[in-house]
Amino acid sequence: MFFNIPIPDIFNLGDSFKQNYQSHHERVIDSRNIVLLEPLTQSLQKLEDIRLRIGTRIEKETASGTDMTIPIDILHFADQTISTAEIAVANATSTISSDNPHPAYMETQQAYEAINQARDSLSNVVDAIIIASEQASSTPPKALHEKNRK
Repeated sequence: MFFNIPIPDIFNLGDSFKQNYQSHHERVIDSRNIVLLEPLTQSLQKLEDIRLRIGTRIEKETASGTDMTIPIDILHFADQTISTAEIAVANATSTISSDNPHPAYMETQQAYEAINQARDSLSNVVDAIIIASEQASSTPPKALHEKNRK
């Protein structure tokens, strides 16, 4: 009989305690995610800006008559690595708005690795542009009258 008596909640640890704890927990997760993800999104934006500038440089070099077939091929691969990095960053940032928010440690690590791969591939494109430009400037252009004789 004694065990059937309801125990009064003298500390008021009911639903309000659980709600306060859960909101505190979500604030901690949000602040951790901001610290992890903000530099990640900034890095991705910088890579996308660099990609645009590289595209402009290739267009200018092509317009001046430089053969840019190799840099364009490498640029296509770089575009694929950038899109992979975009997906990885999106996965990492989705941890904030998911049904079960959690710190994005693993997702952030994968996103940083994808961004580093994209950065390396863009660096390869820049190197290819430099090589193509140097080759174009080292080969002397044929005179107009030499082209007509052949």
